[in-house]
This record gives sequence, structure tokens and C-alpha cells, in this order.
Amino acid sequence: MNNINNPFKFLEAKSQQAWSGCIEIEEPKDQSVGWQVYLLEGKIQYINSTAGQQERLNYLWQQLKLGSDCPELLEQASEYEQLCQWLSNKKLEDSDFKKLLFQFIQEGLVKILSIEATAIKINPGKRIKKPIINLPLSNFQQKNQIKAWQEIREYLGSPFSRLFLEQKNALQFYKIWRNSYEQPEFAALATSQKLSSFVSLFVAKNSFYELVTKVNFDSFILAKYLKQCLEDKIITLLPFAELELPPADTISSVPQYRATETETDVNSNSDKAPFSNDKNASQNLIVCIDDSKTVQTQVKMTLEAVGYKVMSIIDPSLAFKELSVQQPVVIFMDINMPNINGYDLCSMLRKSQKFKEIPIVMLTGRDGMIDRVRAKLAGATDYLTKPCDPNKLIELAKRLEKSGAVIN
Repeated sequence: MNNINNPFKFLEAKSQQAWSGCIEIEEPKDQSVGWQVYLLEGKIQYINSTAGQQERLNYLWQQLKLGSDCPELLEQASEYEQLCQWLSNKKLEDSDFKKLLFQFIQEGLVKILSIEATAIKINPGKRIKKPIINLPLSNFQQKNQIKAWQEIREYLGSPFSRLFLEQKNALQFYKIWRNSYEQPEFAALATSQKLSSFVSLFVAKNSFYELVTKVNFDSFILAKYLKQCLEDKIITLLPFAELELPPADTISSVPQYRATETETDVNSNSDKAPFSNDKNASQNLIVCIDDSKTVQTQVKMTLEAVGYKVMSIIDPSLAFKELSVQQPVVIFMDINMPNINGYDLCSMLRKSQKFKEIPIVMLTGRDGMIDRVRAKLAGATDYLTKPCDPNKLIELAKRLEKSGAVIN
């Protein structure tokens, strides 16, 4: 089970306990990506991301100036094992290999330790083979970089965040960066990268790692000059992994969720099994607003299995536009999302006459009284913790569809 913790304090405690295994740390503003820290007797052996491995490898390869083309990672194989294989094949010198591993650890720690609080879970059985580096956490001294990334996170989110420039904002962005290009700090970039080409990188939804790599520029300087555009919403932040939905006319072909024997037990508050096909439900639409691909998939497959139509909205800033032509019977909404959190979005929906009476269920990884109170004040109807239990998800959808019960 995930627990909300401070990554530094958590790693420090495990280091002092001489713990071994894998610590999985979620990016707080992007649940589609996280970090894995491998420890052996309290010492760090390796750090990798759960997504965007190639983007991060390209970035680090360039930063280390290793010279040759960056190797392509295979999706189904361990990143660490692939690096080891390259070493055995003599595609990397021993010194470069150790330098790369240390850079992975150091860069990863900067990003992880700049997180104030997030979901963390441990996996003692998950370990790497043939450790090469054993770095004590106490030896890590990059406090200035950690502080700098703490400030960057306030408006950028994470290095995996995708930055998107809509065409309507392109001219405004161009004018701002035309002035930036005249600054001495951008002399090298202005020489190697035309401003028009630079602008086009944001239209293509590149992640921050990709942007820095493609322009071959200092990440801290680039982040600093992007602050105004991000805070003024000229550039929109997107999660690293976006869920691509099938066309509406093929939605019925989506594979249905297969219930386990336990899940098909008859619920005490219902006269039929939760995964039975409800003909009434087939006429109703449920909307899920969540930037997590995992959550979207679970909600969609679970509810469609009992006959509902499910519409997924990844970007909360587009919720009003997407919902304007829809009439859902229930809205499930994540609390922690980029650009706008669930509390604020719920309050905005409640101010609209169209959504004033539609049940809204807040989804969160936490289950505390403060969160329940905030959800109620925002106008939420109910509250459900993640990962969602399929039976509870279906029961809640059916109950609220009929009654719209108020949160308690």
C-alpha cells in the first residue's frame, strides 16, 4: 500500500536500517511516472524512472558528453541490465559506465529529494543483480540543486512533464522568447537554434527532458525563463503518458474487465452481482477526470463491464470544454492533478447550472478527515480512495446515479 511520506526522510530511515530492496516513489503531480531507488544494506545501487527511461537516458548521455550515439532501450528489458550488457559488449568503457551509473543516481536523487511529500511504497523482493555502485545517502551533497528543483517544481511539476503550446498562444510565446533570446545567457542557443524552431518544440508536446536534450541547453536556465509562460498558462503542462481513447463508434470493442470469483459475490446491498449486465446502466454516461492512465483504465474497464459508457478526461483544464456537450450521470474526479486540483475543479463545476446536481466523487490515494471535509466544502457528493475496489466503484456509481447522496 502507498503511504504519503517525505522522500528524504524515508530514504534516510531505510539507509539507517541497512534495508535492501526497491523503494518506489511517485511523482506527485504526474501519476503516470515515478522513480525506483534500489538499496543494498542501506546503500544506493541504482535509480531509474518507471516511464520515460529513453528520454532521461538521452538527456544524461548528452550531459556526460559520452560522444557516441545514445543506445536505444528495449521496453521489455531492465534498464540496469541493458547498461550492464552494453558494458560486457564493450560498447562503454568501464570509466564511462561507472560515471553514467553515478550520474543516474545523482540526478535521480536531486529530482526525488526535491519532492516534499508523495506516495511511497517498498518492495523488498525487487533487487538488481551484480551491483557496481554502493553510494551512502550521507555522501550526497547536492543541496543547491535540490533547492533549485524545489522551486522549479512549483510551476513545472516534474522533468517528465510535457509542455504544450496551443497555436492561439504561439505569437505571445514568440514575443516573450524573442526578448529572452537577446539575453547573454542565450547566446549559444540563439546561434544553434532558430527561435521559430525553438517555439515548434512546444507545439510538439515534448517533455522537459526532451526539450533540454534537443536544444542542448542548461536545464536550470531554461526552466527559469519558462516560469512566466507556465504561470500565465501560455504553456500547458501535460502528464508524461497520455491515454489515447478509441473512437466513439468503437467503444464497445474495448476489452471488458474480467471479474474474479470474489468480485462476483452478491453484494449485501444489492439483489444482483456487481458485474451483472444492467440494461438501465447501458443508457448512461460516466465521466472520469484523472491524469493517471492506470486509474482511467481501471475505471473504464470496470464500469463498462456492467454496461455504462465511460468518458475519460486526462487534462483537467479541458474538462469544461469536453463536458459542455455531455450529460453524465456521475463524475469521478481525481484530487491531485496538474494545472488545477480536484477541489477547485469541483467548485467550478458546482457554479454551473448544468453540473449543479450531478454527483461528483473525489478520487484520492489518501483517506483522511481533512480531505473529506475539503471535498464536502468543494461540493463533492462522495469520496473514494485509490486504488478503487471494483465492487465499491460499481456500487457507488449505481447508488449515486439514482439518489445523488451527499458526502458524509
